[in-house]
Amino acid sequence: MEDLVTSFPSAATPLTTLFRDSEAKFPHRFRKHGWYLTVIASLIGSGQQKLAGRLYEYLVSQPWYQTPTERQALVRRMREAMVKCIILNGIPAVIEAVASISEVESPEDQDHSCSREDWQIGPENSERAANTLKTLYHSEKGGVTKTFTAHRDIPWISANVSYGLFLSDHRILDIQETELVVLAAIMAQNLREPTYWHLRACLRVGMQSVEVDAIHIEGVAAFGGKTLQVQRVFDVTDA
Repeated sequence: MEDLVTSFPSAATPLTTLFRDSEAKFPHRFRKHGWYLTVIASLIGSGQQKLAGRLYEYLVSQPWYQTPTERQALVRRMREAMVKCIILNGIPAVIEAVASISEVESPEDQDHSCSREDWQIGPENSERAANTLKTLYHSEKGGVTKTFTAHRDIPWISANVSYGLFLSDHRILDIQETELVVLAAIMAQNLREPTYWHLRACLRVGMQSVEVDAIHIEGVAAFGGKTLQVQRVFDVTDA
């Protein structure tokens, strides 16, 4: 099988070098279908969302994404990562990311499915969110309940919308892939405590410390001139 890292044309730009490095350094068992999830979330989180289209172009130059069916499957996964970034980074940034991909997509490669059109708050949604929160935080209400007892809108939205609508939906991206997105989207914003929570969450969903440490979020942020000052996975003491 051809090496993923060497399949892109030989002429390298700083951006393609960034993509190659991110791919090459990514944990092996998540590399083929995971590295670009972290990169797109890191781009959005660090204010470089308009480069999402360049990432898409890089990916569709690889041999695994040469047919419309393969490219539609790819863009469904990229779009799901971007949908999850809505609650983490805001809809304006995500709209710019999606638009940058739309500008370079061929019509036959477009995927017209909609993953959330039938969504509604209800018992099934609440149960799914509670189960995910229990896995990540060891609490069905997440990690902010005590802090916001006088601001109950926040934990309600966190459970029912952040997780109920966005982050506990694992039909396209499983729970580990979702954490690859969430960690990157949060860490790229230099948010110390939430970064810690999701470094810990990565361990709680079965990743190894060395795998989490290899995820190339700092490199993507640095490409945009941003230095991250957050904890690393080896700082986690309560996984």
